[in-house]
Amino acid sequence: MKKVLAILFCLASIVTFGQNKDYAINLGAYVPDQIENVPASAKKMLINKLGQLVTANGISDNQYNSRFIITPNIVVATKEIMPTSPVKVVLVLDVTLYIGDGIAGTLYASESFNVKGVGTTETKAYMQALKGLKPKNEAMQSFISRGKDKIIDYYNSNCEQITKESQVLENSGQVEEALAIMLSIPASSSCFDKSKSKTKALYLKAVNRDCKLRLNEAEAIWSANQDIEAANEAARILSSVQPEADCFSKVKALFSKIEARAKDLQDRDWNYKLKVLDATKSYYDSAFEVSMARAKNQPSTVMYNVRGWY
Repeated sequence: MKKVLAILFCLASIVTFGQNKDYAINLGAYVPDQIENVPASAKKMLINKLGQLVTANGISDNQYNSRFIITPNIVVATKEIMPTSPVKVVLVLDVTLYIGDGIAGTLYASESFNVKGVGTTETKAYMQALKGLKPKNEAMQSFISRGKDKIIDYYNSNCEQITKESQVLENSGQVEEALAIMLSIPASSSCFDKSKSKTKALYLKAVNRDCKLRLNEAEAIWSANQDIEAANEAARILSSVQPEADCFSKVKALFSKIEARAKDLQDRDWNYKLKVLDATKSYYDSAFEVSMARAKNQPSTVMYNVRGWY
């Protein structure tokens, strides 16, 4: 289980809560392949709809292997074929939504909604019905709020264990994964303040290591061949380095050298730019950007447990 949790948490990413950053309530839309009554072409639309529902209620959708999920069960209550021209299909769906811990299999909240759709095909009627799930519906808002509160409770109750998981990963050299665990802690949990100094230290450790690796890679490319292709490739690597890194001054020096050579070769301005330190951006914001980019490049590895939810 610890291994599963480590894999999961390393894929944590940025989410937004209301108008402020709430580091970081992760809630992913999950529609099982085997769910009944969902036409294949409507599944993607359903995932997007679930994401819209949580986003509109203060939690951004995170589809990158979040521990916590929102998932549906859908039953066709009635189906009627109208003898019009063209023929119309009328569907009434009973949609029950669930929020919970998809790893532990713990259900946090559920709510049922009755929606109706009309279309020239069953799939179109189905998709029209799903549009009836309104984010500002009072029952929907209450449902998502209850789920959010339970997620925060999880972090309040498991702060020590989460920190230990991060430390184990750091000790084994998996700094980015250790950082992602700490970034998964919501600001609204009591665990957040306890973990801030550790999170910042991990972020700086991660960007310093990344800077050295990218600087060495760019230097090797540039030393091997100083043509425009090498300049572009080296600059692409250097342009991804975070400006907080200790070796950033060396990055700037190499970049300036490459830039001057590239202008001589092309006789025109170069499009590559280094990142600039933004004084208005906290290290948490920068850390989340790095974590999000990394999460998007990770394969989906989580197998969710929703037994007994519906």
